[in-house]
Amino acid sequence: MQEYIDAAWGWEERLQREGFVTSLPARGFQILQGCGQRLGCYYLRPNTGSLLLEMILVEPDCQGQGYGRLMMNHIKASARRQQQAVFLRVLKTNPAVEFHRRCGFAQSNADEHSLEMVWQGA
Repeated sequence: MQEYIDAAWGWEERLQREGFVTSLPARGFQILQGCGQRLGCYYLRPNTGSLLLEMILVEPDCQGQGYGRLMMNHIKASARRQQQAVFLRVLKTNPAVEFHRRCGFAQSNADEHSLEMVWQGA
């Protein structure tokens, strides 16, 4: 994601590393594995009356093979069981914006660099 963060705010390695470790502890990630390798992961945080999808990542070599959709389906199933919406924030320059739209997320807000998106359930 360095490319998208750098385009929006500039990249400061130490700040990025410290911020990531502080705000998204490794133990909170759900990891998708197959054939003995890590395929992707996501970080879903409970929020007041909703769920916040902090991050969803697919290994570069595994992109375009349906693993992001598989994780998103799991996230949405969890939200349905809890009867909660899922919110996320994505940089406007990130091609994942279109992925989130295809997964049923709609824009709920925006600022100069980011879109806030929501999936209300079905």
